[in-house]
Amino acid sequence: MQREELADFLRRRREAIRPADVGISDGPRRRTAGLRREEVAMLAGMSVDYVVRLEQGRSSQPSTQLLVALARTLRLSDDERDHLFHLAGHRPPPADGVARPARAGLTRLLDLLGDTPALVLSDLGRCWRRTGRRCC
Repeated sequence: MQREELADFLRRRREAIRPADVGISDGPRRRTAGLRREEVAMLAGMSVDYVVRLEQGRSSQPSTQLLVALARTLRLSDDERDHLFHLAGHRPPPADGVARPARAGLTRLLDLLGDTPALVLSDLGRCWRRTGRRCC
């Protein structure tokens, strides 16, 4: 794991995200460029303390689930996400550029729901339509 490089990458990406891009009000008294650590923690579903430790290079190796949450929160491209995983000492998950069908059980469940709105999310937060094509 490359702690200092990971810390720098996360800090730079956090500062590059505009609060309005993630649905957070950009108030007149805001002094922080980009998102605050507290906002990243809230959006990624982790503690503020852990975000601070990651950005200061004082954390243990983050889990893949945590990295997926950070990649989604920081709106990383597939290349940036792969870079994040490499810095954290993990193999990146496969990119979702090619649509793969949902598991048979999920497909059956969606079929049973009939006209009820539903979607299937990948571990990277990508969604699929009932047809198996990516929708977002």
